[in-house]
Amino acid sequence: MHTVQLSLPSTLRLSRRPHPAASSRPATDTWVLLRGTLHRIARPLGCRIECIAGRAWITHDRDPRDTVLEAGESHTCDRPERLIVQALEALTLRVLPPAG
Repeated sequence: MHTVQLSLPSTLRLSRRPHPAASSRPATDTWVLLRGTLHRIARPLGCRIECIAGRAWITHDRDPRDTVLEAGESHTCDRPERLIVQALEALTLRVLPPAG
């Protein structure tokens, strides 16, 4: 089992909800972030970030790429360096742990 360390800012409301197929997949985290809120994942390699509502800017430390996720889009983390997420507007994200 893979563990992801989360550092939660006080403006983050976090609810842990099991995926409908919880018996075959690990639980997911759902984040609701206010506009401008930053959030970090320490070791995100393999995690999948799904944008449910709003817009998110995401980037990895030491990676020149920046990504903006819109509602309905997702990003699979391909680097072990810390991931930074900023809510460009009110945002709901689902974070799934690495598969397998």
